[in-house]
Amino acid sequence: MNLGSWARQGCWLAGLAVSVMAAEKPKVDVRKIPLPVPRAVSFEREVYPLLQEACFSCHGPEKQKGKYRCDTKAGAFKETENGPAIVPGRSEQSVLIHLVCGLIDEMLMPPPSDKPGQSEKLTNEQIGILRAWIDQGAVWPDGPISAAGRPVTFAEDVGPLLKTACAECHSGAGAKGAFSVETRESVLKGGAGYGVVVRPGDAAKSSLLTIVAGKDEDLPAPEKHRLPAKPQAQLRRWIETGAK
Repeated sequence: MNLGSWARQGCWLAGLAVSVMAAEKPKVDVRKIPLPVPRAVSFEREVYPLLQEACFSCHGPEKQKGKYRCDTKAGAFKETENGPAIVPGRSEQSVLIHLVCGLIDEMLMPPPSDKPGQSEKLTNEQIGILRAWIDQGAVWPDGPISAAGRPVTFAEDVGPLLKTACAECHSGAGAKGAFSVETRESVLKGGAGYGVVVRPGDAAKSSLLTIVAGKDEDLPAPEKHRLPAKPQAQLRRWIETGAK
């Protein structure tokens, strides 16, 4: 075989490889993607908290399923096996949007769960926020993002959460362990059986997070105290931002 034949053969093989790679990428119907919200979107107040709540448990500092991490700028913008996760200015081409819309077979993110409240599909509004942010340039500030989003407060967020999940056993004169979740003051006070469980600003020393994770082996049935991932994340944010 002469050099010309080798060159033609090499070009044919290269073209075949490109065709195979292109064929392997899943096709998505972008017509099924919810529209971006028609307004300017704040990364700190809206996008980062959304990612934090919906994605960090599987794609954050502790765990990176699929080798993808979206709590850092470098990780969030990386190339995936299905294409670039985020394409600034082109949300319809961003794999992150394809995944949260369930447009790639068996790869809906967050993944479905049989445990209510633990893994919930993003709403059209939330997808619209992500789309608008990407279409507006996907601006992600350099450096760590601290206290992103509106503050989590006891009155608006934590109190209703604890009332729903815990008040049956931890309220009133007969509160178990003398621990009541009725007020912010009673939660910060702790109880006879639990001691002080919230250290404002210090999640590592706040045993309430261990309790709601179902990992406090000092309790007779630790798994019964376990809350879904989203309420756990909200409690953590509340504590980290001062437990106001």
